[in-house]
Amino acid sequence: MRKTVPVLALVVMSLLVVVAAAYYLTSRDTSECSDPDSISSHIYNPDRLDVIKSCTTASGFVDNVLKEADGDYHIRLALDSQYSSLTNAANDQYQYGDLVVEIICALPITQSGAESACHNYSNSLTIPSIDDHITVTGPYVLDTGHHDWAEIHPVYTLTIS
Repeated sequence: MRKTVPVLALVVMSLLVVVAAAYYLTSRDTSECSDPDSISSHIYNPDRLDVIKSCTTASGFVDNVLKEADGDYHIRLALDSQYSSLTNAANDQYQYGDLVVEIICALPITQSGAESACHNYSNSLTIPSIDDHITVTGPYVLDTGHHDWAEIHPVYTLTIS
């Protein structure tokens, strides 16, 4: 009986280690997310963005595509139902309930002071059209300079389906 207790304790401890390791590996964000060409280093006024999650994927239909003076495309995305929790009250009030998706450094810059953000960088992502169904991946942020509405900013990948 005395030998059984240490062996049993060792088995229980080993099992706990295996369970803990499995939990750790499966609870991490393992989605494919990288910052190609260090896109994030080209965000104009990045201090206004409060990063909630470093990598998020969402999909939906494009409601509008706006050209911004800072060289970005501002896309309003009507989210598919499984991503509806990504928007907040500010999105409802100021963005027609849509998630804002920003493709940075894709246009000529006309806003004073914004030129340096895109210096030596031009985005090559395909720009979607209104009513396109798209899937985007990038940092999920709150834009503190715009009422704390939720955005994916900048977009790392975009697929039109």
